[in-house]
Amino acid sequence: MYKEMLELRETVHKLDNVVQKQSARIYDLETTVTIQRNHIEDLMTDKKTDIEYRRKLERRLKVIENNFVWKYSKPKEYNVKSSNIYLHENVDQHKNTDYNSEIVDGIVKEMINPNFNANSRKERLLLPQDNTASDGLVAFYSYMSNPENNPSAHHTLIYDVSVTNVGNGYNHVTGIFTAPTSGVYVFIWVTRIAYGEHPTQLMINNTVYGVTFLRAKNGDDGSVSGTVVANVTKGDSVFVRVHSSYAGDGSIHSNEHGRPSFSGWLLH
Repeated sequence: MYKEMLELRETVHKLDNVVQKQSARIYDLETTVTIQRNHIEDLMTDKKTDIEYRRKLERRLKVIENNFVWKYSKPKEYNVKSSNIYLHENVDQHKNTDYNSEIVDGIVKEMINPNFNANSRKERLLLPQDNTASDGLVAFYSYMSNPENNPSAHHTLIYDVSVTNVGNGYNHVTGIFTAPTSGVYVFIWVTRIAYGEHPTQLMINNTVYGVTFLRAKNGDDGSVSGTVVANVTKGDSVFVRVHSSYAGDGSIHSNEHGRPSFSGWLLH
C-alpha cells in the first residue's frame, strides 16, 4: 500500500509539471497572438494613412499637370479685372477659383474652370517682377478642404482652396505666400483640431514668427487662431507648418462646419 501511494504521488507530481509547462506555453501563445493582433492593427492604420496621403499626392499631381497643360496650351482670352479678386461661389463643394475637383472610385479628377475671373494661369505661373494689383493691394484668403491626419513635425500645411488672391502671391499647391512687394503685412491662420492636439507655427522664410497650440481630446473639437504683424521683404516666403519639434497627434480637421484657413494682407 505504501509503495502504491509513493507511485501515485510521483505520477501526480509528473502530471503537475506537465500542466505547468502547458500553462506556460498557452500564456506564451496568448501573448504572441496579442502582439500580432496589435501589429495587424498598426499596419491597418498605416495603410489607411498611406492611402489618404497617396490621394493627396494624386490631387496635387493633377493640379501640377493642369498647370503644365495650361502653360503650354494655346492661350484663350478671358475678362480680367484689375482688382484680381476671384468670384467665390459654393466653395464648400470644393469649387476652387482655378479648378474644380472630385473623387470618383478613389481617383481624383481635376477640371480647369475656364470662367474664373483672374489673370491667366500662365501669367500666375511665370510670376512677373511686380505682380501687385494695379491699385497696390495685396491680400489673400484660402482654406483647407480636407483633414490632415497625423501630420508630422515640420509638415507644411496646404490650404488648397484659394478664395481671394489679390496680387497672386499665394500658391494653393504649395501652401506658400510669396510677398509680391515689401511692406508691413498682417497674417492670420486658424487651426481646427478634433480628437488630438497640435502646435502650429507661422514661418517667414526660416524664422518662426507665431505659434499656436490647441488640445481637443476625449471627443472635443475646437479651433485656435494666431495673428502676426511683420515687416516682409519682397520675395519672402510665408507659410504655416506643424511645430518643428513636436507634431502632436490626431487630426487637423476640416468639413462644412469649420475650415482651417490662412489669410494675409499688405497693411502698409
